[in-house]
Amino acid sequence: MTKNIEFITFYDLDRENKHGFSSKDIPANERTLILKEQIIPGAFGYPDMYIRHMKLRYGNQDYPIICMTDYELDEVKRLEIIAGAVKFLEGSGV
Repeated sequence: MTKNIEFITFYDLDRENKHGFSSKDIPANERTLILKEQIIPGAFGYPDMYIRHMKLRYGNQDYPIICMTDYELDEVKRLEIIAGAVKFLEGSGV
């Protein structure tokens, strides 16, 4: 029996025109890969991509938030992302 991982992804990538939140529910097993925190160097005209992890407790559930941005997150932006994730979850009927 596998356990499912529920997580939220936040995108803010100008070059790829990808913005906002999405949610996934994936099975956790030996083939599951969670992208680690890192800066992926840009190539082919793309800027560096910053991968950052955050956590949100909403209701009785913990949600990891995986942030993919083309800039470093400051504390203000982190708070904006958390607030946006709460609105996203409220709108999803969770």
